[in-house]
Amino acid sequence: MIERKEFIISFDSDRLGYGKVVLDNSAKSGICRGVTAIVGKNGSGKSTLGNVIAKGRYAYGNRMNYDDSISRIKMLTFTDIHSFTGIDVQYYNQRMEATANDYVPTVGEIFNKKLESQVWQKYSEAFRLSDIETKKINYLSSGELRKLLIINALCDNPDVLILDNPYIGLDAESRKDFDDAMKLMRESGVAVVFLLCDPDDVPDYADSIIEMDNCKIGYPINREEYSSLYANKADECQDDCELGLHYKTSHSAHENCDIVFAINAGHAKYGDKTIFEDFNWIVKRGECWALRGPNGSGKSLLLSMVCADNPQGYANDITLFDRKRGTGESIWEIKYAIGYVCPEMQLYFKTNEPVREIIIQGMRNSLFRYRKSTPEEQEIADDWMKVLDIIHLAERKFSELSSGEQRIVMLARALAKQPELLVLDEPLHGLDRDHKRRIKRIICELIEKNGSSLIYVSHYETEVPECVKLFKEIGKE
Repeated sequence: MIERKEFIISFDSDRLGYGKVVLDNSAKSGICRGVTAIVGKNGSGKSTLGNVIAKGRYAYGNRMNYDDSISRIKMLTFTDIHSFTGIDVQYYNQRMEATANDYVPTVGEIFNKKLESQVWQKYSEAFRLSDIETKKINYLSSGELRKLLIINALCDNPDVLILDNPYIGLDAESRKDFDDAMKLMRESGVAVVFLLCDPDDVPDYADSIIEMDNCKIGYPINREEYSSLYANKADECQDDCELGLHYKTSHSAHENCDIVFAINAGHAKYGDKTIFEDFNWIVKRGECWALRGPNGSGKSLLLSMVCADNPQGYANDITLFDRKRGTGESIWEIKYAIGYVCPEMQLYFKTNEPVREIIIQGMRNSLFRYRKSTPEEQEIADDWMKVLDIIHLAERKFSELSSGEQRIVMLARALAKQPELLVLDEPLHGLDRDHKRRIKRIICELIEKNGSSLIYVSHYETEVPECVKLFKEIGKE
């Protein structure tokens, strides 16, 4: 049993607030030394608690007590990449435009003298980022961005480091490197706090675990107590209910195509650096592929070519829906036939529209995206929100949602369109266990009913849907 005297940060008031969210602290919880994992479903209040610890000490009526040894607290979320780019991008595909990227700095230009520090050299080597200095920040993969964010935080020598879903975008080798780095930090006296959605992500070296449920903060328990408790809960939520989705009976002009995507002797560069070359791949109608490769191997870059976002696609021999790229095809017609979700997309998605309208807009051709929604469209959107268990978010603004809730909304937007091709890049990262199970089932059912094709990327084998039978490697593991 963890006693309150072990807390380095104690939560003394019955309620803690940050922004519009109020947390129930009737358990009088707190943070201990070492590594603390705060675990809860999407929307349970984890990120709010992280903000309370990092920024809410003297705000919102919060009563908290901090150990005298704590002076620097750093909270890291994936949205922090906006502070790196230094440009205002409204849509995800704009990050590939030359006119925007003329002003985007390289990693070396951003970090400048930090590149010479021992911390940078130590962790960039540990994360295998030693050759990243010449890359423009907008062109980095989600895994590379995550590593940069972590190293940047470590360069500030924090006493407490709060990491919101830190494993997002990291391949298996990088996750091991990350865990080794966290163990070293714990030994050096830094308190580390993980905000996690999936209990399976709780590391075996966590010293204490706090569970959150519906914005209620639990009292911390040790790893042994949690392992016993989690073992009893692991099989409680089996998702075997009927989905009840309504599927399209007709598709677009690409419905009967043979080749959905093909690239012949594919190649891509950033400046003088070759990312991949002599890459060949054919995805036919109805096939389900998993694209594999380590961080920085070019997976996200290749997918941007698949989705007709990246200008480097014109320098390659690419076929999309039976038509050679660059032969007068309509880009918007291609995009209408593709449902695309990736970790970075939600970061560039800026709108004040409610969730229901966001999903409806994704179902339409771009020419009619912002017209007034019809009752039929609203019903379809509501059906998808119900099956994804986000109907309670229907009237909420996108910016008000947690990162996990935003991810589910982007998935709903892509799935509701029921496209000929689904391109899903790490779609389940940052989601709780129940949503992962449900979304994998939905993907497989959608493929079976509609005959759509699938390109799926994940560094976790357990997150790959069962309908995926084909695998393609890019780069070297």
